[in-house]
Amino acid sequence: MSAIDASQRLALLLRSQVSAFQAPPRGQRARTDAPAAPGQPPDLAAVVAQRIQALSRDDPNRRRKALRIFLESLLLEHLGSDLLRDSAFADMVDAVQGQMEADREIAAAASSLSDLLLAESDRR
Repeated sequence: MSAIDASQRLALLLRSQVSAFQAPPRGQRARTDAPAAPGQPPDLAAVVAQRIQALSRDDPNRRRKALRIFLESLLLEHLGSDLLRDSAFADMVDAVQGQMEADREIAAAASSLSDLLLAESDRR
């Protein structure tokens, strides 16, 4: 499988996880697209960059943490920031990242994404 195919599978996995979360079980409150809290930067990319830059270069889990930050931001962007208050959100991010790591091609694409995130962070 080519890198493009692995990237497409990675995108499909993320989309399926997002779709599954967008339809909450009956009786649960739907997500809201609340505006950013006062003092919170409105630019999601800047927030992600700041969080990745804050990771210690000596941290042996830096690549995995950078990917997790990206996944969290992607899911929050698509599903709404009110998920931060949901205790199951961290479990969902763990599940997505675990599924990505379990598939060799997707794991390789995710690894490349981590490298890109860290390279961009290191340039700033």
